[in-house]
Amino acid sequence: MDSLGASALPARPASEWAQVLGGVLEGPEAAVEFACTLEAGSPGGISFLANPSYRRAWSASGASVVLAGTDSETPKGFGGSVIRVANPYAAWAMVLASGQRHVAWAVARPKGVDPSAVLAPGVQLAEDVKVGPRSVLNPGVVLYPGTVVGADCVLHANVVLGSDGFGFVPPHSGAASWTKIPHLGRVRIGDGVELGSGTCVDRAVVGETVIGTGSKLDNLCQIGHNVRIGAHCVLAGQVGVAGSSVLEDYVVVGGQAGIAGHITIGRGARIGAQSGVAKSLAPGAEVLGSPAVDAREFRRFFAAQKSGRG
Repeated sequence: MDSLGASALPARPASEWAQVLGGVLEGPEAAVEFACTLEAGSPGGISFLANPSYRRAWSASGASVVLAGTDSETPKGFGGSVIRVANPYAAWAMVLASGQRHVAWAVARPKGVDPSAVLAPGVQLAEDVKVGPRSVLNPGVVLYPGTVVGADCVLHANVVLGSDGFGFVPPHSGAASWTKIPHLGRVRIGDGVELGSGTCVDRAVVGETVIGTGSKLDNLCQIGHNVRIGAHCVLAGQVGVAGSSVLEDYVVVGGQAGIAGHITIGRGARIGAQSGVAKSLAPGAEVLGSPAVDAREFRRFFAAQKSGRG
């Protein structure tokens, strides 16, 4: 099981899951032991397909079982079994709910906190968190269950790591209201990371939300579930990164920029303040504006507008 993209479930055969979910099992029986993303799929894993853009990932997935709609054609490259259900996203929520567990909040310094770490008054920690040597947690910091913080980190006031991400199944035939997607994953922070006051990093649905070694985030940044921020990235104040996006190493993001979900920002890319990025960016790209365009194009357009007004 790849801990970056998978979380444990109580063991259960695929045929039993098909019965519980009101679906039909296509393919051989399989043991289901963890929930996973399609990309991180391996034997024993169950995943789902609700977005057609992930068909290529389904084709290459090593998961034992995939939840799919009744009209979704199984790709030729997939060697596992399929459970056909009316609503794969709602079925996914039911599968995840089976893996939820309760971890209490600590009343004393947790065993996983290094003796040299500094905990200010008002810090709230779950019993199973880990904090590395010399890290500093300022007042109001909250670490939810499973959170891992590396060495030499600074978490400023009211940083929250590991609260649930924003995920809900829309109302459908089986439910009149929005259904919450359980989040089984965790947050992992590398060494030498600094997080500004009020910054929130959501726990992963499965696996991990990651902020890489040496990255620096300003105040009031919002990092969605299953985001992966690489090493030595810099995000200015009020930046928002939606779920499952990847920022490779040395990315720089200006204040109040927004990055859509499920895209990749290439190594060393630079995103200007208040830009809206909806598509993946190549390594070294520099963009401005909303929707974001190449910075040179943006500057030419701005100069032309200004000249026209004169």
